[in-house]
Amino acid sequence: MQIRSAIRELVLVGVAVSVGWWLRGAGTTVLAQRSSSTPARGSSSVETPLGFQMSGIGREMGLTIYNPGNRTLYVYPGIGSGNSYVACEYSFTISVPGAPIQRENCPVGELFPQH
Repeated sequence: MQIRSAIRELVLVGVAVSVGWWLRGAGTTVLAQRSSSTPARGSSSVETPLGFQMSGIGREMGLTIYNPGNRTLYVYPGIGSGNSYVACEYSFTISVPGAPIQRENCPVGELFPQH
């Protein structure tokens, strides 16, 4: 009887650790960059990698992209619903960390990308 209780407790601890480990990585930021680190032909420098983070679940899922080149956060709310082409809704430019920031609407683009 004691062995059965010990095994049950070990399984519960294992499940709790697994769920905690999975949740720990759910809100981390990922750096997106080209697979090639060499500059494109005619370019003098390597492009700055973009950082992005997805948050929420299902229809409420949002995407935030950070461009360190111009210190701007671009926000795409509700990417889990609607059209498959999602436009930026607003952005934040961070000139000085800790200073007040102003939300700006993203420029209106075309409804569908040109190929």
